[in-house]
Amino acid sequence: MYKLRTILSLLLFTAIFLLPQFTKASAYWMEIHGSGKLKDPVKVQMFYGFIDDLSERHRTTGAEFQEIKNFHFFILTAKGEKMKLELLQKGDHWEGTFTPDKEGVYRILGMNEQQPVLIRSKNPQENVRPIDFMSGAYYVGKYSANDSPAQFLDIILQEKEGIYTISPYRNMKPAEKGTMLRIFNPENWEKNIPVDENHQAVFKPTLPGLYVIRQDWYDNTPGTFQGSPYGKIRYRNNYCLWIN
Repeated sequence: MYKLRTILSLLLFTAIFLLPQFTKASAYWMEIHGSGKLKDPVKVQMFYGFIDDLSERHRTTGAEFQEIKNFHFFILTAKGEKMKLELLQKGDHWEGTFTPDKEGVYRILGMNEQQPVLIRSKNPQENVRPIDFMSGAYYVGKYSANDSPAQFLDIILQEKEGIYTISPYRNMKPAEKGTMLRIFNPENWEKNIPVDENHQAVFKPTLPGLYVIRQDWYDNTPGTFQGSPYGKIRYRNNYCLWIN
């Protein structure tokens, strides 16, 4: 009986202290690094990982990480020209490079619609098909705003005196008033901001580092993908902003 109680106690300990490590919310993010000068290469890096209870971001390299190979990335210049961006795996991230040859805004956009269905239950209505978008921007010299959406879920930022105006889009149209945006700061604290009557939201970065602006939208139309039934599609766009 003593041994049985000991085993049960160990199982309870495991459930309480270890299970949360496997239930962290995980996501993709992107980092864009360069000098901001013409003719200097720019690195675009993609990661997958989770944020722990201490708000620290961790990179992982499991099956979801390998799904980065199914993202289709392209660069959109201020003139509306598209350039395909190939990413290759390098250790704990995937990386691609491009070289800006003209001044302006270079938007980096990506999409993955090949991810497997998330099996939540034996009930297919609770299963979710994820479709992920990535977006960001790189600035070289003098530039004018590029405010036209370029993918199903899109976010465009405009900055003035350190304050950023967020313009989210769904299906090429401004997001509805009340659409909730989630912003993660470099310390990975989360803030929810609703879209206002002008289809925009504003925020002011207070720390250097990575900010992730997230927009989610659910389509409750059921279906089947890769042989797995689902009850809804979760569209997600992560806009990644790096503040020096």
